[in-house]
Amino acid sequence: MQPSHKKSSEASNLLFASLQIPPALKSPNVCCFVIGESVSFFGSWMTQIALVWMVYQITNSAMLVGVVGFTNQFMGLIITPIVGVLLDRWNIRYVLLTTQLVSILLSGTLTFLTIKGDITVTWIIIIGIMQGTVKAFDLPARLVSIPRLVENKADTYSAIAIHSFLINTAKFVSPMIGGLLLARFGAASCFLVDSISYIPFISAILTTQIRTAPNKASAQKTKILQNLKEGFIFAYDFIPIRYVLYLQIMICFMVMTHVNLIPIFVGEILNGNAETLGLLMTASALGSIIAGFYLMLRKQVTGLVKIIANSTIILGLGLILFSRSHNLEICLLLICIVGMTNTLTLAAISNFVQLILADENKRGRVTSIFTTGFLGILPFGNLFFGGLANQIGVNNALLFGGIFCLIGAFIFIKKLPEMRKIVSPIYVEMGLIPQANNN
Repeated sequence: MQPSHKKSSEASNLLFASLQIPPALKSPNVCCFVIGESVSFFGSWMTQIALVWMVYQITNSAMLVGVVGFTNQFMGLIITPIVGVLLDRWNIRYVLLTTQLVSILLSGTLTFLTIKGDITVTWIIIIGIMQGTVKAFDLPARLVSIPRLVENKADTYSAIAIHSFLINTAKFVSPMIGGLLLARFGAASCFLVDSISYIPFISAILTTQIRTAPNKASAQKTKILQNLKEGFIFAYDFIPIRYVLYLQIMICFMVMTHVNLIPIFVGEILNGNAETLGLLMTASALGSIIAGFYLMLRKQVTGLVKIIANSTIILGLGLILFSRSHNLEICLLLICIVGMTNTLTLAAISNFVQLILADENKRGRVTSIFTTGFLGILPFGNLFFGGLANQIGVNNALLFGGIFCLIGAFIFIKKLPEMRKIVSPIYVEMGLIPQANNN
């Protein structure tokens, strides 16, 4: 009987250990911030879906959908790198408060114009440019804040993973509700919800403790362009960051643009409506939440570059198969896989960069370079693929993106041995592994 009890106790302890909550969840500071942040992302995703659908309904043009996607994000390429320098100097709390208040004003304007019936593609482009400018400050500031919320540096990965998980949870819920609101009440309801969704995050920003970066005084004495140059040189010379950023840029240009092509795919290939769009976006977001859940619960901090490589291969294959399908049920399964691996790849890249970045004084600049891949490269991808879909069809444009994703994955895999040699000593120094034999 005694040995049996002992085995049962050991099994229970093992099960309890496997279900142990991530360390950062024990911090009220982290929880308050990321929950408020995820609510604001809920509204942002809903607005993005509503805008794309509205433009396609007004114009019936894939090219104009691409143009709107471009104008909404091209400011990121212009100003995001400079924003990184400023974030290393400015008070992050004030930056975040300002961006949320301006976002409320812009979403409120969209709501007002849509209800009055005065909304046009021109207005959407103008407001999109302004929203893109706000995002250029807002997204890097959020990413820089996460490592500064934790009291114990060892909990940094856990906090970043929770951040990714809750954002993807918002991404999962918003298409489902957004598609329903679009079909029953129109786009104005989505814009109104977006306006309200920033309020909980403002409350979180005011109540959380965000540590400031050290040595800010000396950094401010240096010219902005010199600081910017230092950030780019650091990111390029540090080979692991250089390679993952190359891969991120390729994915943002070739793959992430599929989000803007989905409404066209729904109309031309599946002959669907707003509810069909909502189903596909929800399936994609379900994959994203699975990816976020996996990253949040994995105990081993190391091994992220291997996850990046494997998920990029599956991402390319999933997009290729999705582009060839005409059946809604199969499309839902495939877009779920695409959403899962797309999120897994990009979130793992983000987590990897934040984890191995030891110099706090360069965190804002390197983070802004990473964010430029979303805000700067993505609009050119939207513009390119909008035109490509017009020329060769939306399904062939998606096929093109999937093929190039596979090519990028195989190039990245060839760089893994070189990255392991550099990253392993860093993990040893941080105490994450006992010896330099893992990545």
